[in-house]
Amino acid sequence: MFTPDQNRQQAVFDKLRQGILSGTLPAGARLPPTRALADELGVARQTVVLAYERLASEGYVRARTGSGTFVSPDLPDAAPAPATPPPTAASSLSHRGQQIAAVPVSAHPRQPTLGTLLAGGIPAPDLFPREAWARCAAKVMKTFPADLTGYPSAQGLPELRAQIAAHLAATRGLLADADNIVVTAGTQQALRIAADLLLDPGDTAWVEDPGYIAGRGALLAAGATPVPVISDTEGLDVAAGIQRAPDARLALVAPSHATPLGGALPIARRLALLDWAARGNAWILEDDCDSEFRWSGHPLPPLATLDRAGRVIYCGTFSKTLAPALRLGFAVVPAPLVPAFVRACALNGRGIDTFNQATLAEFMRQGLLAPHIRRMRTEYSRRRDALLAALARHAPSILPIDSPGGLHMVGRLSDGSDEAGAVVACRARGLAVSPLGAYYAGPPRMTGLIMGFAGTPAALAADTAKRLEAALRGGNGK
Repeated sequence: MFTPDQNRQQAVFDKLRQGILSGTLPAGARLPPTRALADELGVARQTVVLAYERLASEGYVRARTGSGTFVSPDLPDAAPAPATPPPTAASSLSHRGQQIAAVPVSAHPRQPTLGTLLAGGIPAPDLFPREAWARCAAKVMKTFPADLTGYPSAQGLPELRAQIAAHLAATRGLLADADNIVVTAGTQQALRIAADLLLDPGDTAWVEDPGYIAGRGALLAAGATPVPVISDTEGLDVAAGIQRAPDARLALVAPSHATPLGGALPIARRLALLDWAARGNAWILEDDCDSEFRWSGHPLPPLATLDRAGRVIYCGTFSKTLAPALRLGFAVVPAPLVPAFVRACALNGRGIDTFNQATLAEFMRQGLLAPHIRRMRTEYSRRRDALLAALARHAPSILPIDSPGGLHMVGRLSDGSDEAGAVVACRARGLAVSPLGAYYAGPPRMTGLIMGFAGTPAALAADTAKRLEAALRGGNGK
């Protein structure tokens, strides 16, 4: 008998339907009279009548006047069983889908047990300008015009594009027309849209090796064939790329600070890369995600400032200077590509969150971004120096490779060290390191750990280094 809180009609329907599908009630079988089944189940006859009517409407049974209700004769005796075990998720993917699934989504996965200690490539949450951002957001909300409540502009708010153009001119020496700027959901979306527009499935594209994981993934997602090109202390080896894939359609590079080793392209390689693109009608995607943070030497101008043939798409982001959660980036696109790029943005997601765009535009209009970056640069330099000193004193098992820029450093492990085991041991101690090997598209040439310093306060540097050493030595660190 059914309890009062059950849906009796649904329960009767489910019981009979399951009997039909399992073969307990075979095709052509006669169902009990409604009154008899109602008495057996302890429900009202109308409940059974309604369940029978629903079974009939869905084709499970047929009523014959004066004879009763029968299981439909055209149903199999039982629901078909799978001939083979159901495919696993991996085996059901296409070849390209398997390639995409094999690319790490993030080199520093956000796990509940991990904080920001040694997390690479992310800004410090404690340095986000909360009060200033809140004031700008409140002002935007107070004056929010009605036309901003609909779908956002696929190209981005004109006022934000104008602020980005002014910012690039003042800080990067890149003179860009606001009409050539497209606001995107971070660098990742800009790279994916560019790849979709410029590459056909199977086209080859140079990627730095080691290099930006998500950038390589964006090319794979667009159906391209990434060609790993050695990236050394001077960034992408252009001569090696030309030798390996001279007819590649595109090159994804970070000329100012290659991820993760930090190499920067010298002028000879920059000119060679631009010459290769111009002669081969190829494209260059310039990733300039963290150029604001340089720790030695002078800031390097973007590759795009040397481009005279219109072959460079310059991609920037506010994920490093503000917060990744804002999902705000941009691309400076050669004029002939702008209409297609904007159309692709519209198809890709109907534009970027208008409120965040407007808040960022107000933040920049009030002149708050530049001093915020200066404060971050000063604090990150302090945190970097503190971590380097702590590693030298407390963590002899790892050798930091000094990088002239960015928000992380590479710690080299001794040859033959178990990189994967080191990562597991570190994460067990709350250290959000990442394996260097994940950044290689080909076989890794070095073992090491990616260690961020932006989210590692100077006061915690010594303790962090001790935890790291304990993890690498298999000790009982905190």
